[in-house]
Amino acid sequence: MLRRSLTRTFGFRLTVSSALVFTVGAVGVYFVERGAGGTISSLPEAFYWLLVTVATVGYGDFTPVTIGGRVIASVLIVGGVALVPIVTAKIATSAVTRRLMEGRGLEKIRARNHTLVCGWNEHLDSILDNLIDGQSPPEIVLVNSKAAEDMNQFLLKYKSEKVRFVYGDFTNEAVLELANARQASAIIVVTDTAQGSISDADQRAVLAALAARTVSPKARICVEVTQPSTAPHARNAGATEVIVRGEHDPFLLTSAATAEGVLLAARRLFSHQGNRLQQNPIPSEFIGKKFADLSDYFREKHNAILIGLVHRAKSLGVEEVLAGDYSAIDDFIDRKFKEAGKEYLISKLETPQANLNPGAEYIIRENEVALVVAN
Repeated sequence: MLRRSLTRTFGFRLTVSSALVFTVGAVGVYFVERGAGGTISSLPEAFYWLLVTVATVGYGDFTPVTIGGRVIASVLIVGGVALVPIVTAKIATSAVTRRLMEGRGLEKIRARNHTLVCGWNEHLDSILDNLIDGQSPPEIVLVNSKAAEDMNQFLLKYKSEKVRFVYGDFTNEAVLELANARQASAIIVVTDTAQGSISDADQRAVLAALAARTVSPKARICVEVTQPSTAPHARNAGATEVIVRGEHDPFLLTSAATAEGVLLAARRLFSHQGNRLQQNPIPSEFIGKKFADLSDYFREKHNAILIGLVHRAKSLGVEEVLAGDYSAIDDFIDRKFKEAGKEYLISKLETPQANLNPGAEYIIRENEVALVVAN
């Protein structure tokens, strides 16, 4: 990184120095030639002459006639022959190097308010499809240890979308910094099968949540785990939401056997095709009004069905969230936050609570958002 930084600094300085020398030369020729009765009598003409001279085109329509002008021209011609190829090569090398680094997942991400998807499994393409099919598809950055060749092949499907790739261990803060997690709006950690066995995936998910929360205190962090017992640890590590893989399979199986319509509706809501479940802001004029009034508003103005609300309740501090008799994982999480000087980091997070069908007389409160079924 240091060598790369020095190379970039040298190229920048060389380009600026060359531009400065050529500009001084053009101005100098103008002052020498303007009263000599030659073809160069204005600054625009001097800069046009500079351009064709440095580029070694030499149309001959503007030429210096004084000795001073010809001396400056000789210096600029030599400088153009020597410096222009160097500057051009530097720019080309920088572009090629950046392209190669990006192709290998090693380029620093400059995006803001993007979505990070950490980890790799067989459902990654479905996750990307759902993100892209959203109302406002975000810029997406994938972070995993999959081989660059495999990732580039995978990303061919999304070449028209804003999907990029960072190679590395997503539990490492340096890798998350490379993906610019600090400026991300959302971070998704999926059950990872590209790095180690699936039996270790939950441990990596907890470490990823901890690293992500340390790097990005404000981002929404959604973590997928395979065991229900891991969910509390992921929340303690800073996850905003935790999904247990297969948690709803019993419901879907029984629905398929006893209530087929329920299963079909659930599939439709989760597929992002046609009507789907959305979260919408509540207009300020409905704060303090009834749930029935808000329901009428969404039905009439947005052709949407209001099914409930999400309230962001007061959150707890680390000392309140972690169990009193810390497990080894919770103790580790608490220690890492304290080492980072972020003992009260979790106190800045919000714990959302869903309130489905609260009743027609329910009064809308502040910090609530609407859950609707809409196109």
